[in-house]
Amino acid sequence: MDIAGSISIATDFIATQESFSPTAYWDVNGYAIGYGNHYYEDGSAVQQGDTITQDDAYSLLQFYAGQNANAIAVQLTVDQNADQLAALTSIRYNCGTITTTLLNLINSGADPGTVGAQIEQTCITSGGVTDPVLIARRQLESALYQSTGVGAGTGILLAAAVGLALFIMFGKK
Repeated sequence: MDIAGSISIATDFIATQESFSPTAYWDVNGYAIGYGNHYYEDGSAVQQGDTITQDDAYSLLQFYAGQNANAIAVQLTVDQNADQLAALTSIRYNCGTITTTLLNLINSGADPGTVGAQIEQTCITSGGVTDPVLIARRQLESALYQSTGVGAGTGILLAAAVGLALFIMFGKK
């Protein structure tokens, strides 16, 4: 498994999905900063009034993408290409976990299309309500998972950026 390549792809992908904030803001369970991080690399919690540069926020995102990719890699019993591990890293970064259902499906050797379909059903609610933004993100992660490997994520990233912009502009009522 190309963990370093996966971290790079995941970091870029997550940055397109998470809004950057230079100042701490209240998220569902605490203050977050940068690209949605609740903690700094040293483990200290983000506090109200904290600020961060975009470069430092990106470095923090890379750190946590690495943490998530490595945590997933040890749970996998089948090899994944860089895009597949990047998609799983994004899910774990956003949801806090990879569901047992999804992990067992991957480890059973299921084909990418079957795994992609499960990704689209994973972690799509917020506060018990189906969230169209999470649905769109899971669809992009599913497409990334099903792509052909290293480098294929670039096209997915472009599609993600365009798709998210169109959703923001036209998808809300």
